[in-house]
Amino acid sequence: MLNRILKILLIFLALVLVVAFHVGFSYLLPYPISKVNIIFTVIILLLLWYNSGVIVWISFFSNLFIELFTVSPYGVVLFSSTISVLIAYWLYQNFFTNRSIYAALVLTAFTIFIYRLFYIVIMFILKIFSMVSYVPWKLIFITSLWEILFTTILVSIFYFIFSVFTKKFKSSVVESSIFRYERK
Repeated sequence: MLNRILKILLIFLALVLVVAFHVGFSYLLPYPISKVNIIFTVIILLLLWYNSGVIVWISFFSNLFIELFTVSPYGVVLFSSTISVLIAYWLYQNFFTNRSIYAALVLTAFTIFIYRLFYIVIMFILKIFSMVSYVPWKLIFITSLWEILFTTILVSIFYFIFSVFTKKFKSSVVESSIFRYERK
């Protein structure tokens, strides 16, 4: 029981730390690089590392904290990001089954694309029903492109670093030792 509480507390502190890095880097880095999405970088890397549905819940709670800092209506970022990570998890389970850097890059770009697509559609619906007065469409599209580019680059850098130092990210479709060649 105590181990479970300690584990939940550590996950909570890690979420707060990741959100703090995300908010801090968005203010400290220069313009185009500041659009990198630290939360999605961590979520995608955790998804590739653990291959678990718990990552969707981690995404939900981290974006629940992000909702405190956004200017968009409450729930837009939370819904868009959680659904996009859920779709990414499903895609990783069923389509991107190998652990190659190409699968990681396509999964990252596609996840952020889906996130921004949901975000734009929800903002469009809110604009139609006059629930928001002004939506900077041009800024959203430009931000989306920078976010896809720099987050994908950051995931590729971390993926490369982790693949050098661990065996977890080694590209392998078949995990069985029967098909592995071992030198003697």
